Amino acid sequence: MGLSIYYRGTLRNPNDIEPFLEDVADICMEIGWHYMPIHRSGIMPAQGVMITPAGSEPIWLTFLLNGNLYDPSHFIYTTHPELEVVNEEMRKWIFTKTKYAGVFTHMAIIKFFRYLRLNYFEEFELQDESKYWETYDMPVELNRFGMVGIDFDPLTGMSGLFGNESDDEFDDDEYDEYDEEDDEDESERMDEVLWRRGGMGMSMN
Repeated sequence: MGLSIYYRGTLRNPNDIEPFLEDVADICMEIGWHYMPIHRSGIMPAQGVMITPAGSEPIWLTFLLNGNLYDPSHFIYTTHPELEVVNEEMRKWIFTKTKYAGVFTHMAIIKFFRYLRLNYFEEFELQDESKYWETYDMPVELNRFGMVGIDFDPLTGMSGLFGNESDDEFDDDEYDEYDEEDDEDESERMDEVLWRRGGMGMSMN
């Protein structure tokens, strides 16, 4: 099962998109996430950025002129983008799957969205299948990722694996590609990046 994040929202001030995008780009560079600017044109109706944390599907932070988030992928992944039309009702919810990004990268993404929501959005909704957005509960997060066999100490963090009883566990090939230490570092790096911007990272665990 691939865990997904669903989100939609409206910028507090659509005219302030440039400072928003500069802030997002700076965070991506600090945390090490790849990103690609999306420029509005006669064919492309949205402006923003596509972010691709390692192992995750793209995160679209792209907006129509009215400041609403919009998924523009149908203009990008098509042979004839000039034939596509804006369907705001259908494309207002954007989703990304994070299952193979790892639990701590997923946490870093949630912290990132929380920072953006509080600083830039007039309206914002997010549904997180891991329930970390709703609960900020790491054991719940681990269980949703099929990692209930991880010995979790709430004071020190991850302390080792001792088996996994989940039906949705990693297979051997998946875990070979999963670097727990690097993933955990990414969550901690997001804490540090957001703390320097005034918080929204350090208090979420």
